[in-house]
Amino acid sequence: MLNHETINRLRNMKLSGMAESLKEQDDDSAFQEMGFHDRLGIMVDREFNKRQHSRLQRLVSRAQFQNTTACVEDIRYDDDRRLDRGFIMELASCNYIPHARNVLVIGPTGAGKSFLAQALGQAACRHMLTTRYVQLPDLLEELKIAKRRDLEAFNRLRKQIVKFDLLIIDEWLLFPISEEDSEILLSIIDRRHNNKATIVASQYEPAEWLDQIPTAVVAEAITDRLASQAYRIIIRGSKSMRETIIK
Repeated sequence: MLNHETINRLRNMKLSGMAESLKEQDDDSAFQEMGFHDRLGIMVDREFNKRQHSRLQRLVSRAQFQNTTACVEDIRYDDDRRLDRGFIMELASCNYIPHARNVLVIGPTGAGKSFLAQALGQAACRHMLTTRYVQLPDLLEELKIAKRRDLEAFNRLRKQIVKFDLLIIDEWLLFPISEEDSEILLSIIDRRHNNKATIVASQYEPAEWLDQIPTAVVAEAITDRLASQAYRIIIRGSKSMRETIIK
């Protein structure tokens, strides 16, 4: 009866992991041979693991990945892609994120840039780091809609985007952007510079970005802040990863 009341109190205190573990211990006589501290340790471990799992699920959901199954374990290292497995695994450790270093993922259409970028995003979530994945046109549209609503809404959304430990921008400068877009983009990139890490997935090298941004000074500022000191992953190969998956 005492343990039944304790289990209910644990659940009321939102300690469901400990409650489940205590119930299992009640139902299994083998636990009776263990000491108090060992049994308590098992209960605490269950609660901790359950909370970590719930937090991970929230981080992944908040990240808004387009491909929720992307993970570093499934990255393809075909010879023609020329990917350095050791380098990818080092990035998967997420040591670059606390140091606010950026990562550029560059390759042709269908090379698997989005998958790789999102796999690194999943790795960041596993390290309990706040992450957001977004394609550049959608990011700019979100911000412009907020800006049209009022300045407060725009500043609030921009602050949210700036605060993510890792921001992944896909479809980077696939098409030229407007002057308004470039100013909005700079306001994000500038605030994250040297403070937060950003991954950019693009078909173009940084030198080619300059042609996609209408104002030269803004183009140089964005390119310098993102590409200077950034890690680069160049995906080679003519075989499309999409075709490989379909086959």
